[in-house]
Amino acid sequence: MSAENEVVRRASEYVSALLSTKLPPWAVYHNYTHTEEVVDSCREIAEASKLGKSDLEIALLAAWFHDTGYIETADGHEERSVAIATQFLQGLGYSQSRIEQVGNCILATKIPQRPKSRIEAVVCDADISHIGRKGFFRKSELMKLEWEKRLGKQYSTQEWLNINIEFLSREQFHTEYAKEEFQKRRAKNMAKLQARLHDTVSRDHQDTDKRSLRKEKLAVKALKEQIPERGIETMFRTIPKNHLDLSSMADQKANLMISTNSIIISIVVGLLVSKLDTNPHLVIPTLLLIAVCLVAIIFAILATRPKVTSGTFTKEDIEQKKVNLLFFGNFHKARLEDFEWGMKEMMRDREYLYGSMIKDLYFLGKVLGKKYTFLRISYTVFMYGIVVAVMAFVVAFLLAPPAV
Repeated sequence: MSAENEVVRRASEYVSALLSTKLPPWAVYHNYTHTEEVVDSCREIAEASKLGKSDLEIALLAAWFHDTGYIETADGHEERSVAIATQFLQGLGYSQSRIEQVGNCILATKIPQRPKSRIEAVVCDADISHIGRKGFFRKSELMKLEWEKRLGKQYSTQEWLNINIEFLSREQFHTEYAKEEFQKRRAKNMAKLQARLHDTVSRDHQDTDKRSLRKEKLAVKALKEQIPERGIETMFRTIPKNHLDLSSMADQKANLMISTNSIIISIVVGLLVSKLDTNPHLVIPTLLLIAVCLVAIIFAILATRPKVTSGTFTKEDIEQKKVNLLFFGNFHKARLEDFEWGMKEMMRDREYLYGSMIKDLYFLGKVLGKKYTFLRISYTVFMYGIVVAVMAFVVAFLLAPPAV
């Protein structure tokens, strides 16, 4: 990783920890999710605008830190964001001139935006890119909820529509890429806002029950915004990998046990069995050694023996969330059309998807526990059995009748 990318990476980790622990409860829009989206938009616009690596690093650092001031205040948060970014970057020994560039980019995002350079224009466009995207109205509702929580007041539908129309009318994109990529959607969003305002004004009164239901839905959306999706994805990616590594290790140990005991049995059969008629005192030790090896092999085989289920499922199983399509044993005999339909149904249901992933982890653990139980028995039998067998041979030789 380059030195520049390393600075950005460390900044992202620092901001992630900062926003995850110190944001006030009302920050349901200006949170880590928003910051991450601005960073992605910044990278998209910067690359399309052909910023050099050095300028791209400045832009990304500004995008990461641009809303960190919200941990202390909403009013004048840009200045606090600059202070936080400056302190962090100075701690890394970052160039003072580049720190000032980062700070200027952050200050340029203050509404109304007034960027003075290409880098500042990229960061400013990234910060307001949501007004030219499909998710604008969802973001607008989250912003409304944040304002209401922070200011302790309620905005009527008409008031909030007017605020949004004023914002979209005033703020303009600055880079050529943003103008080409987001301007059409921005115009559509503006038209929808104006149409909604017209419909709102034409009604004599608001339906109180519907407004209450809408706020409940917004609260649910805000809660979802704060769920640590990235941490959950990392967990579901890391734990199965660890389980599979342990399973592979168990299979290797079982294979070693099978190979070792098979060799011992081959040697015993080849060298001793043919001589037992002339050395009857070796019969018991020999049989004991063979028995120990066979038992160890059996449990090693049990540890690696696969178990495959029916491999089919029904539509009712999917609708009732009874089948886990993340495990091949539940679908390996199913038709491709049925499997595609089942997977799409599962992906549409967040609870069903996460539930299936949790079940997959659980049963991976159960299989792993069974493997290591059998493997432990195999090693234990071999460890103590081989000692007993060797002692039996020693005793047999000591008590053997003298040769005539």
